[in-house]
Amino acid sequence: VQRMLDFDYVCNRTTPSVAAIVATGEKNGGFQKAFFGKEEVAIPVYGSINDAANSHKNADVFINFASFRSAYESSTIALEVPTIKVVVIIAEGVPERQTKILISKATRLGKTIIGPATVGGIQAGAFKIGDTAGTIENIIACKLYRPG
Repeated sequence: VQRMLDFDYVCNRTTPSVAAIVATGEKNGGFQKAFFGKEEVAIPVYGSINDAANSHKNADVFINFASFRSAYESSTIALEVPTIKVVVIIAEGVPERQTKILISKATRLGKTIIGPATVGGIQAGAFKIGDTAGTIENIIACKLYRPG
């Protein structure tokens, strides 16, 4: 999450792109501290995908950092949320059968899946999901913080 916020900052975004963190089973109302440039920000933590989606209706990308053991279930839930348009699944080892079910469901619902087993994605100067491009030093050295 911190590397995504670092990318947002060097791209001159006015607000962080991370709207919330879902920690299944946790109580709603907690926060995860992170930095947006030199400013400390508190990212809200929710106990369920639906609670997070209901509180952040403009968030349309769900980045799933869950392990392969739970990635299928949480991705299925995310696909069912009307406001989520893209589900990114970082986990490796998601069984092929489950992957095919997720692809079929996403297609039926007009949604996009990136993964499973992805390191994320990047568009220079626009967005970064997951661990793509490495450290902020590498992003600056490669000039990925600017469009083009």
